[in-house]
Amino acid sequence: MPFGAVCEKCNCWLHSCIQCALWNPQAEMCRSMTTDSVADRQGKNFCEEWKPGDHEKSVAAGKRSDEKFASLFGD
Repeated sequence: MPFGAVCEKCNCWLHSCIQCALWNPQAEMCRSMTTDSVADRQGKNFCEEWKPGDHEKSVAAGKRSDEKFASLFGD
C-alpha cells in the first residue's frame, strides 16, 4: 500500500499507526520495539514495519478484554 493512501469513505490516512497490525489500541503504542515514536498516531507515517491491520477485529478484542477484566472484579 502506498504511503499516501487515503480511505475513500472517511478520508483518513491508511498508512498510519492506528491502521497497522502492530498497533496496540489498549496500550496506545506499537508492539514493535524497533520502530521510532510517532507523534500523530492517526497521521500518515513512513514506517517500514507497517502492516495492514484489521481495525474491527482489534476493537472487538479490546471490548472482550474489558469485559473479562470487569468480570474479575464484579464491575
